[in-house]
Amino acid sequence: MSEYQMKPGKLGEKILNGYQKVEDRFVTTFLDEDGSLKTGGMAEKATAAYQKVEDAVVGGYQKIEGSVVGGYKK
Repeated sequence: MSEYQMKPGKLGEKILNGYQKVEDRFVTTFLDEDGSLKTGGMAEKATAAYQKVEDAVVGGYQKIEGSVVGGYKK
């Protein structure tokens, strides 16, 4: 049972949906169709800000997941 996947529940779904909306806006705004970054003065600042949001969301979700999984381990 080294591989597992948990159902995110209502809170997890809200978090994932919110994150997906942020990611979609970022992609629409800052990426070309080929996946390359649109250049411009704000591109570096925007990607840094996006990375902070992504790190916070993923890190927070991993803490919740770790707490839940840790509660069931012997």
